Order: sequence, then structure tokens, then C-alpha cells
Amino acid sequence: MRADTVVFGGPQQDRWYSVIVEVETKMTEEKLRQVAVGAVSLWLETRKPVYVIFITPDPDAAKFTGPVEVSIGCLTVTMHPVIVGPADIPVLTDPQAMAGDLLMATLSVMAHGGRPEVAEAFGKLLSTLPSDDATFLYSYTIDMAPPRTRRLLEETVTVYISENSSWLQGLSRKYRAEGEAAAVLSVLRCRDIEVPEARERQIKACTDLAQLELWLERAVSATCIDDLFDDTSRPESGS
Repeated sequence: MRADTVVFGGPQQDRWYSVIVEVETKMTEEKLRQVAVGAVSLWLETRKPVYVIFITPDPDAAKFTGPVEVSIGCLTVTMHPVIVGPADIPVLTDPQAMAGDLLMATLSVMAHGGRPEVAEAFGKLLSTLPSDDATFLYSYTIDMAPPRTRRLLEETVTVYISENSSWLQGLSRKYRAEGEAAAVLSVLRCRDIEVPEARERQIKACTDLAQLELWLERAVSATCIDDLFDDTSRPESGS
């Protein structure tokens, strides 16, 4: 029920309008319905106009353009969101152009980072930035990008940033761990093995690549969730 960003216009005590901004790597009908309910809640709170904008790299985003209806008991709410998809975001392939507008660079990489020329320009841009700025921009951009784009960005950026760079090493390890954890859970789901919340949190929180690889290997032949773990790795109750 919490939006990625909400922008308010006007004084805090008497707002003129609100704008809900959602960044979605993949558009779904369910997400549209969730945001519609959130927009209604915000309208009830402020009693002023509420607008909704989706920013997404999803190539199928255009099909979600149009009114969205949500029925709640005897009430029906209609939302007309603005969908900003890849076709609405410029393709930036020049590092200098990216440096001139870092916000647009982030959106361009999110939407078009699967194109080698965009990923290359982004890698060159990061190589010219101070370490702290490069870390923030890279981590924020790659978090918004689809999985395929992430892989290309990770491969491309290492060409322009020293592989010995501590910030790049840390981020690469983080995303590799996230990918391994997602693979473990995916295998378990495909094998119809129930994963309790505590175990799911334990898998997602793990940053030990060797441990994650072991869990992935065990998931292939496991018959229940406990087959993945040693007794010492059992999460405490209530955690």
C-alpha cells in the first residue's frame, strides 16, 4: 500500500493535489489494482485530486494504457494512469549526454540498458564519477532494471571500472547472491516444496555464495524444505 514516491503540490496543510509515481520492472493487472486502491486511500486522506504515473522498462507497457476499474463492495473506482514505457524514454548512447542529465540517464539505462551501446555509455559514465556517486548511481539504476539488463550492465561496467574497485566488488557480490537466492527459491517452487516465511527470509538474507550454491544443489533433489539445511542453520522460531 506504500507507493515508491508520492509528490504533493501546495502547502502541507492544504495540498492542491498528489502524484503517485511507481517504478515497475514488469507491469501487471494486480499492480494496477493495488495502486488504484492506494490512490483512493490517498484521496480519502487529502480530499484533493490524485494522479498516478507508472515508469517502466516493460516492452508490453502500452497494453496497460487505459482506464482501470476496481470494485470494492458496492463501490467502483476508475483510475486513468499515465504509463511511461520504453517508447517514451530516450535512448542515450553518449556518456556526456548522460552526465548532463543523470536522472534521464538512469531512466534510459533502466529502459534500454539491454542495448550494448547504452550499457557501454553507462560504463564510461561511471568511470568518470567519484566513487560515492558511481556507487549510488549504479546500485539505483541496476535495482530498477530487468534481470537481463542487469546481467549485461554487470558485464559491461567491469570493462570500464577496475575489477579491484571495492564498491564494484561489493555490489557484484550482492547481486550474485540475490540471483543465487532467487534460483534456490525458484527450484523449490517448481518442485512444489513449501517454503515457510522464516526459511524464505533466511535464503534471501544469505550473502555466502558457497552456501547458496550448496542449497541450490540440494534443492534439485530435496523432498521437503528441511532437506536443504543442516540443523545448525535452522532459524529461531519467530524470526
